[in-house]
Amino acid sequence: MPKKYFKKSLIIFILIIFSVGFFANAQVRNTDIILNISPEYPGLNQNVNATLNSYVIDLNKTNITWSINNQEESIGIGKKSFSFKTGEIGSSIIVSATINTIDGQNISKTITIVPANIDILWEAYDVYTPPFYKGKTLVPSQGKFKIVAIPNIVNQNGKVNSNNLSYLWKKDDKTQLDSSGWGKNYFIFQNSYLDKINTIEVTTSDILGGINATGKIILNTIKPKIIFYESDSSLGTKWQDSINDGFSINKSGSTIIAEPYFFSPKNINSSELSFVWSINGDKIPAQLTKNVLPIVPENGKSGTALISLLINNINTLFQSKEQKLNVQF
Repeated sequence: MPKKYFKKSLIIFILIIFSVGFFANAQVRNTDIILNISPEYPGLNQNVNATLNSYVIDLNKTNITWSINNQEESIGIGKKSFSFKTGEIGSSIIVSATINTIDGQNISKTITIVPANIDILWEAYDVYTPPFYKGKTLVPSQGKFKIVAIPNIVNQNGKVNSNNLSYLWKKDDKTQLDSSGWGKNYFIFQNSYLDKINTIEVTTSDILGGINATGKIILNTIKPKIIFYESDSSLGTKWQDSINDGFSINKSGSTIIAEPYFFSPKNINSSELSFVWSINGDKIPAQLTKNVLPIVPENGKSGTALISLLINNINTLFQSKEQKLNVQF
C-alpha cells in the first residue's frame, strides 16, 4: 500500500474512533427529552396520559420512574407513558419522570398540573321572539351567536375573577384574534349560510400562564317559523292559543297577528325584514303594522280563503319563511 494512502486510512480510522468515543460519552441535555400530556389542559377528575419523547436517545432502553407529588407510582425499562387522574378544582399535581440512561445519566422531567374547567353558554344575539316567549331563542342561518366562557380556575389566592384572565377564541379551528385577549370572556359571530354547524373553542389562562383551561361547543342553526295568533280589541293578542287551518273570521271582522320566531334582526320593524301578505294568491298592500292583518268579510257572503305570509330577511339568502292559513267566514 502506498505510504500516502496508509496515512489517510490511519487518519480516518482515528477520527472514527474519536467520534464514537465522543458520542458515547456525550451528555444528554434535559431539553433533549420532551414530556407531553394529553389532554393538554386537563379538567377536573379527568384521566390524563403523560408521554416522553426524544430524538436523541432511545427511551426504550432506559429505566424510567414516574412519580406524583414525589411519590413513586410506576417504574420500568422503556416505560415512556404513564396514566393518572386529576383531582378537584385547584388541587395541584406534580408529575415527574426520572430517566436513567444506559451510560449512567439521570434526567428529570417535571410538569405541574392545576385542573380547571370552563362552562360555555350561548344565546341568540339580535334574534326575534314574541313577548312572553319562555323558551330558548334559537339562531337562524346567517344569524348571530353570543358565546360566554365561565372559567372555574382556582389559585393560591382563591377563585380567579373571569375578568383577570386571558382568552383565546377559535371558530372552526381558526383563531379569532380580534375577539381574543385579556378579559374577553365572550365572543359574538355571525353564522355563514355555508356552515351547517360551527365549532367554537376557547382557551383561558391566568397572568402567569401556569393555570389553563379549555372548552368547546358545537352550535347549530335552525329554520325560522311563523305562528299566527288572534288579536282581541279588548284583551289584546291571545298568546295562549295559536290559530290554525279552519279558523273562523268573525262577521264583524278579525285581526290576525303573525309572529316571526327566530328571524333576525330582533326589531321586526326593521327595513331588513320584508312582510308580504296575500289572500287567495292576490298580494295585499303593505300594512301599517307589517305583522298585523285585519280582515272584514263582505256582508252576506261566506266561504273560505287562503291567507299567506312570506317573511324574508333581504340581506340573507336562506332566512326566509312562508306560512299559509285556511280560514272560514
